[in-house]
Amino acid sequence: MQDREPMVTLTDDEIRHLLKTHRPRLGRLAFVDAGWPVVFPMNYVADGNLLYFRTAPGSKLLAALRMQQVTFQVDHVDEVWEEGWSVLAFGRLRMLTDDDEIAKVGQWPLRPWAPGDRPHYLRLDVASFTGRRLV
Repeated sequence: MQDREPMVTLTDDEIRHLLKTHRPRLGRLAFVDAGWPVVFPMNYVADGNLLYFRTAPGSKLLAALRMQQVTFQVDHVDEVWEEGWSVLAFGRLRMLTDDDEIAKVGQWPLRPWAPGDRPHYLRLDVASFTGRRLV
């Protein structure tokens, strides 16, 4: 059996590239709700240090209205080659209220997989990224 290289730390530019090009555009949004950590799968679109989501009324929207600190995680795993990468984005979640920004984001491929209306646009203002790759 060959020795593996250690995990490689990804740069912010590598992370931004992975978030923008990774398919499917699906990750997990994590925050504390009523004293408990919660994690929700979310479709997203990345634009530099901004991540965008759509949601219905509920705990994610309330977290955005409170501009709560959240973490967003995206990963890719190749089971055959036993390699992959994982990215975390840390920042504050907010609801979009600017009509121009909503119109711009509304043109992007931000399509929730979950059924039902998702009329609210959310934005994660990323304060920092971390990421690792196992090769």
